[in-house]
Amino acid sequence: MSPLFPNIQSDLDLNGPILSFSSQPVGTSCSVASGIATFIGIATATFPSGQTERETNTGEISYQWYKGSTALTDGTNVTGSGTTTLTLSGLTNPSDNNTVVFLQADYTPDALTPNAINEPLNSDSATLTVFPTISIDTQPVNVTVVEDIETSFSVVASTSESSTDLGLGYQWYLNGSEISGATSSTLSITRPDPGLDKVYCAVSHPTAQPGIVTSTEANLDVASARTFIQWEKIGDGTRQEKGERDLATAGPFSERARANIGARIVQLFSPEKDIDVKITMGAAAGANSNRGHRGGEGGISVFKMTLKQNTEYTVKLGVNSYQGGGPRGGIHGGGGLAAIYEKARVLAVCGGGGGAGTGGGGGDGGGCNVAGEQNRVGEIGGAGGAHVAVDTLPTRGMTQAGRTGDRDFDNDSSGSGRLSGCTIGGYYNDQGKAPCEDVGTGVAFLNNVGGVLSDTTSTSTGPITRGYKTGQGHRNNGGAGSGNGGGGGAGARGGEGNTNNGGGGGASGYYTSQVELLSSTTLPNGTRLGGNDDVAFICVEAYNPSLDGQQEPCIPPASGAPQAAERTVTWSVSREAGDSNTVTFSRQSGNGPSNITFGPNGGNITTQISSGAVYTRTSSTNSGPGSLAFRLSGNTLGLDDRQGSGADNDFNDLQITPSIGTFTSDSRWVANW
Repeated sequence: MSPLFPNIQSDLDLNGPILSFSSQPVGTSCSVASGIATFIGIATATFPSGQTERETNTGEISYQWYKGSTALTDGTNVTGSGTTTLTLSGLTNPSDNNTVVFLQADYTPDALTPNAINEPLNSDSATLTVFPTISIDTQPVNVTVVEDIETSFSVVASTSESSTDLGLGYQWYLNGSEISGATSSTLSITRPDPGLDKVYCAVSHPTAQPGIVTSTEANLDVASARTFIQWEKIGDGTRQEKGERDLATAGPFSERARANIGARIVQLFSPEKDIDVKITMGAAAGANSNRGHRGGEGGISVFKMTLKQNTEYTVKLGVNSYQGGGPRGGIHGGGGLAAIYEKARVLAVCGGGGGAGTGGGGGDGGGCNVAGEQNRVGEIGGAGGAHVAVDTLPTRGMTQAGRTGDRDFDNDSSGSGRLSGCTIGGYYNDQGKAPCEDVGTGVAFLNNVGGVLSDTTSTSTGPITRGYKTGQGHRNNGGAGSGNGGGGGAGARGGEGNTNNGGGGGASGYYTSQVELLSSTTLPNGTRLGGNDDVAFICVEAYNPSLDGQQEPCIPPASGAPQAAERTVTWSVSREAGDSNTVTFSRQSGNGPSNITFGPNGGNITTQISSGAVYTRTSSTNSGPGSLAFRLSGNTLGLDDRQGSGADNDFNDLQITPSIGTFTSDSRWVANW
């Protein structure tokens, strides 16, 4: 100290201590689950060198914590705001994330000590990190699907801090095991075997706490694929009816042409798998004359073919020309064909019978691979349709007048025409579509003027594949009769119409190598000339290889025959997740499937059962530890498989409700309509 400036007593802070932090608050982190964070700061007061007389420090240091620029006070979620230790609680993300705090120190002097030289003193800032949380907003849901059908599960997840959502990761598990490569929010999965699987997803994030959140577990209930078809009946450019049937349990599907309805198309789909079916098909008979001469019968065939999964099969069913609409035969009573297509390609054709004239009967039409008949023996008539060998039907057909192409036909010609092997009709020809071209997948059914039929793009298991084949094309290729002569039948090759009061010729049948004729006692070659004296029909059954050589034709009731006694019964079946129960009812009387088994999967079962039929419960299986019990509630039969220790007595382990008919208290179901 200079002698000119002696050390004198003074109240100035220049003579006071200097504040410093011996312990600075540091940044910390916490999860929302804990919601607590603690910060610590400690200050000291030190006199400068030379102020030894003041080193005895009896002053005090006071503290104040700040959040941003706001001084904190103790409350519900704040403690220690005026101490060296600050505790924050109830912390959330994103509200409290990136909060900045600091500690302010002040010196309170005593009588001998002045204020600190550098008061108040702020500590370093400390940042609070509150880790985000993961939430699963949409959980995966239970799915029931048949084997080998792809299905999907999905989750919708987010973090509490939306800016971090892009960091979410996903991992799906099947029956507790990680699915390799299943790392998106959606899981697509195909299971080849029936059974009950468990699926869940683990959602992760690199900064979230906890870092992994698991979804709820969803059931993947895989049922055995059935011999199952869905069908649509289309007439006059609109869908008249639709339905479904398990051919193995509910019996055959059959349809006869409906007179006075145009087009008469049946669409068939196999939604669950490729299935082998037995088909009986018959073309329409020609009309009888008013002089007692009989029209020719339509040809009949029984064959096996495969319905490919979710592929369109189109059946066209004809009538005689007097009944109106198409397909039909030539003018003056010619019978219409019966044909089945895979998309746009014809697979099998039965030829219609020729119409009778005043001077003679019409010739019979041929089944698959059978030529049409010229006329009745000893009677005058037009020529029958020529034989067409397997797989030789040309792509483009031919009108009665002998023109080729895809336009409409000449109704006035007595000469016969030829069916197109692939046909699209005039409308789609004008759109530039090739005869054998496929429409594609997931496209609606299109009528003969390009109109779209709504709700026809898919089956219950996915989009279907169609082909261009609407329009008149050459379905009516039987020759026209003139005067009192009968018209020719329509088929692969139409029969000629008669111009001299005789009957028209029957048309020929045809098939491709995708079709296998089936033999039986009544139809040794699987096909024949004539056999059907009614409108065209088709009957589709499950193919049974054990009956080879005995595959008898399936002939539906004649048109106009009473059918009210047989009705469609839809059984609605539900089950509790994880349970695997079945119950079987066996037919005791009446007509219908021999046995109907419900479970282990839910869904609808469709059957054809006659009035008065009676079914009795004959067997059951259960997965529970106790004995089975049944309870009737209204017309719903409920099953409980845990009658014993741990019984819940809810009777929803398996539930069955019929659309018609009545369950009785003595374990029967009665078709009481």
